[in-house]
Amino acid sequence: MNCTSAQTGSQLQSGHQAGLNHNSEWSQTPPGMGTDNSTGFCTSYGGCSTCGACTASGQASPCKGYSAQEWAEYNETPEGSANYRYWADWIPTADGQNWVANKLCEARCVVHGMINQWGLETLRSGEGVIDVGGDPGFLASELLSCGIHVTVVDPAFGFSGKTDRWTMEYLYDPSHQHRVRAGAVPFRVLREPFNETLVADPANAKLMNGFSALVSFYPDEATDFLMSFSAANASRTAVIPCNECKQYFPPHDPTYEGFVRQLLSKDRDNLRYYGQVAPLQRRTLSGTPFCPVLLERSPAVGHSKGKSKGNLGKNKMHSGKQRAQTRSWESAFAHNY
Repeated sequence: MNCTSAQTGSQLQSGHQAGLNHNSEWSQTPPGMGTDNSTGFCTSYGGCSTCGACTASGQASPCKGYSAQEWAEYNETPEGSANYRYWADWIPTADGQNWVANKLCEARCVVHGMINQWGLETLRSGEGVIDVGGDPGFLASELLSCGIHVTVVDPAFGFSGKTDRWTMEYLYDPSHQHRVRAGAVPFRVLREPFNETLVADPANAKLMNGFSALVSFYPDEATDFLMSFSAANASRTAVIPCNECKQYFPPHDPTYEGFVRQLLSKDRDNLRYYGQVAPLQRRTLSGTPFCPVLLERSPAVGHSKGKSKGNLGKNKMHSGKQRAQTRSWESAFAHNY
């Protein structure tokens, strides 16, 4: 797929299959301001022209993450209200809609790669896909357009001001009930951080035991736990590490490449600890309008999913059928859609 082809909001509303607008250039985004090492705040949060996944504009926001209640309280402050309005006023503009189109394009690129790599019916099995940090719903909308049910886990969902009217209407379109697997709930939101508390909550046991794949674009503060949980359960995983939040870069190699290498190294350690054998692989998203790095995990065909050590493992692994890998991840993106 040529990921520089992008849909507008109105095309999204008409069913995700409308004609595509060619947009070979990055749309203008709000200016970022870098990282304030003295406070630990990422002052380019939300102003990253590459990432575009954070939650504020030029103002500083905590990088450790908020609960949903803290998000609501933050939005009541002058700073939080100003950040929200900055994005909410910008999204409907021409530049904002170009950014939305490019984010949908990025999501479409990954979703089609997931389908080619793992199989549509595999992704439609069980509890469907978990989208970590999925505000404002671009990845979820693309999954729904392919008949894949999805649960967004993000305490900031709806609080960032990045909500696009057409995307939100599409997420809650009742017609998705006829596209997803019979009996599945098309779209759900858990406004909670993706952490051990959420995973261990009995109320979430069915979801944690039955999801088909784990996906996250720019997970930021959720990265470490997400990677550990993925390794513990040898889960199908697709993650784009944040390339703008430098506070996560390792001190010994404070670059994005250093960050990616550190994640892959930690993953090998996690696999050894949990007794799993499916390592993360670095892939390249060809033609994406944003970050081209994707870390992907495909469970080994025929590998027995034994109970893992520690508290990160699911109580019971989901029993969705695995699809033998017949092509590389890169070739999964070689087709035009």
